[in-house]
Amino acid sequence: MIDSEQLIHNLCNQGFCIIDDFLEQSQCQSLRETAQELYEEGLFRGAKIGLKLESHKNDLIRTDEIFWLEGNETNPAIQIFLGQIKELAQILNQSLFLGLHEFETHFAAYQPGTYYKKHVDQFAAQRTRKISCVYYLNEHWNAEFGGELQLYNTEDQLIESVLPLGNRFICFNSELPHEVCVTHQPRYSITGWMKTHAHFVLNKGAFSDL
Repeated sequence: MIDSEQLIHNLCNQGFCIIDDFLEQSQCQSLRETAQELYEEGLFRGAKIGLKLESHKNDLIRTDEIFWLEGNETNPAIQIFLGQIKELAQILNQSLFLGLHEFETHFAAYQPGTYYKKHVDQFAAQRTRKISCVYYLNEHWNAEFGGELQLYNTEDQLIESVLPLGNRFICFNSELPHEVCVTHQPRYSITGWMKTHAHFVLNKGAFSDL
């Protein structure tokens, strides 16, 4: 059950909200196994930076690998995860009138020594990403493994350092700078963005494209 009051309060007052035990433990395990199987099959690709045709790989900025989810997935655990995201979007649309209608998402894999330097998710040329989401799939994660998500405010001050504990979900304002610190163990997650239309029109109906 999502605590809608806590979600809205935290997003409005600190720019992010952390939800532990986001799914049933068995569902988190199923998603972790799915991500690992896809990775072992060689289906992940080196992540790029930039928007669409201008995107390119830059190992100085990020060295993670990703596998895009298309929204028509038949995996039951993925469907349950997307259902939770849809519920979150409905709460945000009803309470904050964000006009969220789409969720783009992928599995992310960080192998030992990989990272993602400080950046913002919102593209300057296309400001459709509103809420960034990360759901962690890691089992038995310890602080010495690294891989923290560090969030900064708009004045570039560190406001939170988040360990990627299994079954932990975090959502935050897509304009907040953030980074993934170097990981020392294989690190899996699902990363995504709640988006509005390119030309914003007030729309309380959430995620019609899912």
